[in-house]
Amino acid sequence: SSLDELAALMKEKPEWRLLIEGHTDNVGKHESNITLSKNRSNAVKNYLVKKGVATSRFVVNWYGPDKPIDTNDTEEGRQRNRRVEMTLIQ
Repeated sequence: SSLDELAALMKEKPEWRLLIEGHTDNVGKHESNITLSKNRSNAVKNYLVKKGVATSRFVVNWYGPDKPIDTNDTEEGRQRNRRVEMTLIQ
């Protein structure tokens, strides 16, 4: 999987750190979406840690529905807003 490839690359490049950001659509309660986005972010981090990447190499943030990349008025837009974004910090 892509996460397996990322874990392998991170083990080869110990200077790399990873910013992981979780997001949701706006369906449901705001508090529930914050929790869901936190769980999404941490699931990615925990997977990479299990693959041997040190937990100290991650910055994990979550935003719930507060940073959409598309409209929440269509199913397609809501689907795009339910995501985890990862950014390498070199």
